[in-house]
Amino acid sequence: MIALPARDVRVADARRFTGAVLARWGLVGDDRDSAVLIVGELAANAAQYGRSVMTVRLVLDAGVLDIAVDDHGDHGARRRPRVCNSEERGRGMDIVEFLAGRVDVEDCGAGHTVRAMLPVAAPSLDPRATMFRRWRADTARAIPAHKTLL
Repeated sequence: MIALPARDVRVADARRFTGAVLARWGLVGDDRDSAVLIVGELAANAAQYGRSVMTVRLVLDAGVLDIAVDDHGDHGARRRPRVCNSEERGRGMDIVEFLAGRVDVEDCGAGHTVRAMLPVAAPSLDPRATMFRRWRADTARAIPAHKTLL
């Protein structure tokens, strides 16, 4: 799990964290790329509509990667969505739904949790695929596959 300020500039950190953890677990290729894209889309939504903190949780179990992104904060401090060209926005959840086997959105009172369940192939046993690039030792620890990041 990683918790970040709900800011657009932190979406790249969520993607890097996801890529690093999945590489450590041996998840490579299209599955890894799809997961990083899903996290990027969900984190971008959390950064745009969230209020203080967004969290990313990853669980790999029985051929399914469970990706959960939460946005948190005081309801009274809700940020106004930016005005933008409608052709440039609004496709993120369509992409997530296309890639994931299932997507759930839950209102948690002080924010929302969006979960995407991505069917994945068995992790690679190739040692080169499991090399772990430390981008921040305090946020991306070596965590064995099939464990929940808490």
